[in-house]
Amino acid sequence: MGMTVAEISKKSIEELKSEAKNGDLNAQSALGLLFELGLEVAPDPKEAAKYWGMAAKSGDATAQFSLAQIISKSFEDTDENRAMVQALFKKAEDQGVVRPEKIIRTLQQTKGKAIKVLIVEDVASIRVPLRAYLEAEGCQVFEAEDGQQGLNILKKDPSFKLVFSEINMKVMDGFEMVKCASLIDSIKNIPIVMLTSENSDAAVLRGKQLGVKGWIVKPAKPHHLRKYLVKYT
Repeated sequence: MGMTVAEISKKSIEELKSEAKNGDLNAQSALGLLFELGLEVAPDPKEAAKYWGMAAKSGDATAQFSLAQIISKSFEDTDENRAMVQALFKKAEDQGVVRPEKIIRTLQQTKGKAIKVLIVEDVASIRVPLRAYLEAEGCQVFEAEDGQQGLNILKKDPSFKLVFSEINMKVMDGFEMVKCASLIDSIKNIPIVMLTSENSDAAVLRGKQLGVKGWIVKPAKPHHLRKYLVKYT
């Protein structure tokens, strides 16, 4: 974005809006940022998306990235929105824009403060690509083969930021793990996202009642995982 903070502060919101309407990329980006962060105006994701969207149409990679972030965090989780987010991230990354939360996770890992993510899944061939993707995102990844193992890992180390779990597993299933975790003060607030082939209304409803924070139907795509990494890490 070419406009400095000092230059932005000298202009009124109405002046910026007028310039943005006339196609000024700097004004469009400035308004996207102002509405996104709530600077000089109340935070407004829709307005932020509107102005970042204007700038993104010009091919600006930062605007494409910012628009993708806002859609993934603040808009309804629909197939259309997920596809749009994936396309915008790809366009931005093709131009060399690395998502800042990915950089932060990587830096934390080098300083011994890695973001810990747990995969609870009984099929090794599913755990392997999940682990590879999460590690590439700068996470420190741990694995469990059933809910009991997962619960034990969380109780031993409650510093985990996120859990991805299957439902159908021997020894202890994913729902039972969620239920047990909710009764333990040290780990009850760790977000657990179900990553499963189950997609019935009854299963989803039960998950919500137990406190599940999200639902991914297999096979998981990078943008599915990224959504929850952005939200919880």
